[in-house]
Amino acid sequence: MRAAALRVQPAALPAAVHRHRPLDRRDPDPELHKGSDPAGRRGGARSRLAGTSAIATVVDNFDTQLSQTGAILRAALKKERRNWILPEPLRAQPGLEAFSPVFRQILHGRGVVRQSQLDPWLQTDLERAPDPFLLKDMAIACELIAQVIAAGERIAVYGDYDADGVTACVTLARGLRAVGADVITYIPNRFTEGYGLNLDALNELHARGARLVITCDCGTNSVEAAAGRPRGMRLIVTDHHEVGAQRPAVDALINPKQPDCAYPFDGLAACGVAYKLLVALEQRAFPGRLDPSASLDAVALGTVADVVPLRAENRAIVRAGLRRLSDAPSPGCAALLAVAGIRAPVTAEHLAFQLGPRINAAGRMEDAMLALELLMAESRESADPLAQRLHEQNAQRQQLTAEIVREAKTQVAELDNGAAVIVMGHDRWPLGVLGLAASRLVEEFYRPTFIFNTDGEEWRGSARSIEGFHLVECLAQCAPMLHRFGGHAMAAGLTVLKSRFAELKDCLEQYTVARLNGDAFSRPITIEATAAFADLKPSLHHELQLLAPFGVGNREPLLLSKEVEVVRTETFGSDRRHLRVQLRDRTASAEAIAFDKATAAAYLPSGRRVDVVYALQCERWDGLDRIRLHLRDLRPAVQPALVLAGV
Repeated sequence: MRAAALRVQPAALPAAVHRHRPLDRRDPDPELHKGSDPAGRRGGARSRLAGTSAIATVVDNFDTQLSQTGAILRAALKKERRNWILPEPLRAQPGLEAFSPVFRQILHGRGVVRQSQLDPWLQTDLERAPDPFLLKDMAIACELIAQVIAAGERIAVYGDYDADGVTACVTLARGLRAVGADVITYIPNRFTEGYGLNLDALNELHARGARLVITCDCGTNSVEAAAGRPRGMRLIVTDHHEVGAQRPAVDALINPKQPDCAYPFDGLAACGVAYKLLVALEQRAFPGRLDPSASLDAVALGTVADVVPLRAENRAIVRAGLRRLSDAPSPGCAALLAVAGIRAPVTAEHLAFQLGPRINAAGRMEDAMLALELLMAESRESADPLAQRLHEQNAQRQQLTAEIVREAKTQVAELDNGAAVIVMGHDRWPLGVLGLAASRLVEEFYRPTFIFNTDGEEWRGSARSIEGFHLVECLAQCAPMLHRFGGHAMAAGLTVLKSRFAELKDCLEQYTVARLNGDAFSRPITIEATAAFADLKPSLHHELQLLAPFGVGNREPLLLSKEVEVVRTETFGSDRRHLRVQLRDRTASAEAIAFDKATAAAYLPSGRRVDVVYALQCERWDGLDRIRLHLRDLRPAVQPALVLAGV
């Protein structure tokens, strides 16, 4: 079947809008879609310097040898300019003199100019977390749960099929069983039931004896299902999705995003909300009988995998969860770490790029109950084969995603219409990997992207966004054309009838053109400090780790070193896909690596001088700390013109 013809007539956009802009990538198959990154821009002003992306940058007039390789370069390079956002000069920072100048530059860019402003970054103890009873309806939920447990009635924990929904379900089920509750679990099937509460599932749970249903990662906008649930069934919603105009008829709604909620942080993932419910239950109903920290390994995994901002309480949750994953993981998490080949210390990057995708693979490929069963396992003997199945499903997921992306990129090339949004679909594209494919297209073309399965009369799709473009707000404006939709600023799901699809395309394009200007389609690189290679010591890396874990909302600091000389380059890895570069400046030498950029070696001969942007890594080797640069961008130390696709 031919792919759906989804040509959107381009509006009159600035020329910059029509250029493709690849995203920096640290892993060849990331699950994360990159979101907005407000952290670090609240502080001092930054200057913009026109730069270029990414790992082998070359210029038309850089070397006469380049003019002789035009065909090769055109195949390997993309014409694209980027903005390097440079830090402003460092000013006085009372009380911070003990830190290195490079670290103080980073702090200054994040608005930290005195010791008191640094303290919140350093205080990541969950004991200092906000009172869970500031969450609206928390007291009502605790009282109802305690009553149901005391009466010996059954509780159903109703999750969702992504990593956040699965880990939230695991967290609540573990905790409630620890205090003697009769608990059953349920996760809807992505393909046959779709997202959220549905009446058939509620009727089934009622028939199985559930008198109380507690949702995880869904339910906030399930107005019809809540109203039509079986008589006598009590319902508590724990969620973190955006709140619609109508509140569902439930006994308690615990969602930090709802109106009149006094909780000071609305960025919790659903698993974080579930964790707060356990904290509240331990304080109010089951003191000394419940250990909420026992599930922090799962909560950290769900928090990172759901791409919520890693700041405030989320940082504390993830730091504590990483310690548990490194020191005493649950059998299911231990099996998952083993199959992924991860050894302690476990990092947030491991969760984002290796564990999270494996948990998500279950719901994308077959049934998320497999992931739930793994994380609920009580022994490695039962967990290991489940982890292996997830590992295999993840490999299948990677292959399917790659196939869709190849086909979609072909469609984009054929259309070549310069539209502000990418809207396309195919009747063979599996629902379970549409979101991943959309993320890849955003990485490649840096446009809001909507991908659909076009089988039948009702087309289901996934959307991914770029910085500064709120998907739910966009879809709300196009609601008359939609059958249903929901999600977050950066990721959403939607369903449209085939007969309304053309209208939806026009609406999406018009809304995007009205909201975004040409600069919005140019992905910036925020550089937080300049450094000489002599500054790159293990002590600096230790200072940077005070700001970890890094992710959306708390980006990993990028450093700039200028006028460095290429000493030598080599490729490495089993298929020689990766690049290692030995560099030196006037003060010292440094080793740099870039994944999947082996082809750049030909354009980095010895003696070439470049400016490099990188993240700082530190590895323990033979008892010594070894500093290495993870290249994110570079350009010749002259005005650039051509660049290789992003790292």
